[in-house]
Amino acid sequence: MARAAGGVPPAGEARWLPEVPAATPGGGPAAGQGTQGPTRAASPAAASARATPRAGGPEFARAPAAEIADEARPGKSPWEATPYRNRDGAEKARALEQYGGSEETEAAVARGLAYLAKIQSRSGPSSGSWGDVSVVDPKYGRVAVGKTALCVLAFLGAGHTPQSNTEHSAVVARALGFLLSTQDEESGHFGDASAYDHGISTYAVAECYALTRDGSLRPALEKALAHVLAMQSRRNDPRFQGGWGYYFADGSHYDPWPRTSITAWQVMALESARLSGLQVPDGSFDAARAFLEKAFDPQLGAYRYNHEPERLSSVYATLPASTPAALFALALLGEDVTSARHRVSRDYVLERAPDGYRFTGELDFVRRARGNPYFWYYGTLAMFRVGGEEWRRWNVALQECLLPAQGSDGAWDPLDPYARYARDHGGDKSYTTALCVLSLEVYYRYYLPLLKVR
Repeated sequence: MARAAGGVPPAGEARWLPEVPAATPGGGPAAGQGTQGPTRAASPAAASARATPRAGGPEFARAPAAEIADEARPGKSPWEATPYRNRDGAEKARALEQYGGSEETEAAVARGLAYLAKIQSRSGPSSGSWGDVSVVDPKYGRVAVGKTALCVLAFLGAGHTPQSNTEHSAVVARALGFLLSTQDEESGHFGDASAYDHGISTYAVAECYALTRDGSLRPALEKALAHVLAMQSRRNDPRFQGGWGYYFADGSHYDPWPRTSITAWQVMALESARLSGLQVPDGSFDAARAFLEKAFDPQLGAYRYNHEPERLSSVYATLPASTPAALFALALLGEDVTSARHRVSRDYVLERAPDGYRFTGELDFVRRARGNPYFWYYGTLAMFRVGGEEWRRWNVALQECLLPAQGSDGAWDPLDPYARYARDHGGDKSYTTALCVLSLEVYYRYYLPLLKVR
């Protein structure tokens, strides 16, 4: 649990202030080991393929009928049959029009990416990163790792890869180089950091591999995925089984409790790996879905952050991003989040739609998700997946909040406790800006009919 980095909570509540998706050095008992079992292939034709376990993790064999060959096919877009097809050209323009984007949202994305490119480190051991790599937070570790991975996802979302020969190709190449340089040789864990950083970094590397088929990324990706799978809890208790908590390179955990938000990032990493043509054990997806389904709390009308009794009895019984994170991850796992059973959760998110780019205190931040770009990021993904009138309402609120708040430098100012934990400041607004850019890329970031585990 994170301490406040500004602002003093009511007496006795400091322990329940929001936690940041950044790095954390650990301790405490491990929550479990990886799930082994049958694997889902990258296409229906490969559904019966199986990965062979090996010491230290599963064998990540390529699905026999993966949609994309390692070498690009002449005259055909390598993204055509993938969920990334809307990131370029005519498909991108069509997606913007269909889902409510505009010239204004695209201009904001371009300015945000230009800002991130401008402040990226270009020299020394930190080359390619965002944030101060020398800072090791006593609680969260080296936060520059997670910040860099978020920025990579923002550039990839707009179609920039090391091989795209676009304006920011070199930026992405440097950033990937930095992330790979931080990977622990033995465990495959990215950076001296927590499960958030590793999950987001794995997600970024997997997505880049899916987009580029760059074989040099595959060994690092396989190691990273093996570590994710090894850290999934197998404890025979529904409050634990199938989830992921704050794990670290050495396999230790900050505490034994899996978190909904951490679990969502791991699911997104595993899904991106599957989309790249690697096979991921069926049991891992199935267990994650069961964990997330059991995280819904009817009394809260929302998903729990975790099941720790002391948290559940506190003023901050859950954190708001847990609900849209769970909805989006469950949609990836095959759940119909537009159904009546998820109406309460959707209402929870919509009732907390952005209502201005301002911070009005920790209590509003937690209870109303006010001034919470991390919640807005997950809310955007979840509501986009839902679609229809609910998406229209969310999208209007998002644009009314973010577009006028962008600074003349292309960045969005740090706003909340998470930004402080991530070490955003006047000269480095990368965490906040990456989240806002990712939210405004949602119209074309994924082609939904192909974005699913099953």
